[in-house]
Amino acid sequence: MVDNGARYRVAWRSAVVVLTTVGVLAAFLFVGLSSIVVAFLMGGIMVGSVQLSVGLAQERQAPELVRSVVRWAVRAGFVVVAICGYATATGTATLALLLLIGATSPPAIRWLYPNLADPAAAPAEPRPVETIVVEAEPPKQKRRRRKRVEPEPASPEPEVSPPPAPVVLTELSEEELCLAWRRSFTELEHCTTDAQRLEVAARRTAVLDELERRDPKAFAEWLDSGPRAAGDPSKFFTPRTNHGEPD
Repeated sequence: MVDNGARYRVAWRSAVVVLTTVGVLAAFLFVGLSSIVVAFLMGGIMVGSVQLSVGLAQERQAPELVRSVVRWAVRAGFVVVAICGYATATGTATLALLLLIGATSPPAIRWLYPNLADPAAAPAEPRPVETIVVEAEPPKQKRRRRKRVEPEPASPEPEVSPPPAPVVLTELSEEELCLAWRRSFTELEHCTTDAQRLEVAARRTAVLDELERRDPKAFAEWLDSGPRAAGDPSKFFTPRTNHGEPD
């Protein structure tokens, strides 16, 4: 079942590549070169911008992000040129072709036929229940004396440490807030449950709000620098803490 799905994806992509190639050739026959260049740039810039925004939001590495943006921009450019070629050659039939490609795409097939896409979702056939016959043992004439088992002493329950007292962010210095931001990222990586992750995420949000309230200008400069989730904002806030005060 999985092999059939993989083969279908390869076949669908191959068909899309062939249709795109035919559409590009039709564009060169029926559309001017200047219009082709404009269509290619429009499609590439639009899709490339979206891919760039998604990559920046996911904090992907620069080389990988550049390759992904260029790859999707080139694909989108050729697809837009092919659509222009089909629209010029066949007119409104292009819309039917696009709907057919979308309806036969692997995501659409998985949505329409989930059992075909996921073999585990198909109901399993019930297995026959085996009947096991246990023969009764003959009664023994002599009974063995059972040893008296002394109950083991109950182990003392571990002492439960009280939960840490909540930290009042307004009482922390900017340097301590920056340190709390960095430590919360390490705590987030070691979380094992969704409840723990939500708690740490709420504390990180509260730290950001407090930093912005303390020094909106430094907070804006930090955001403009493209910070990472584990970044250290102290270089933007700490120098301003003692500004104007004697050493």
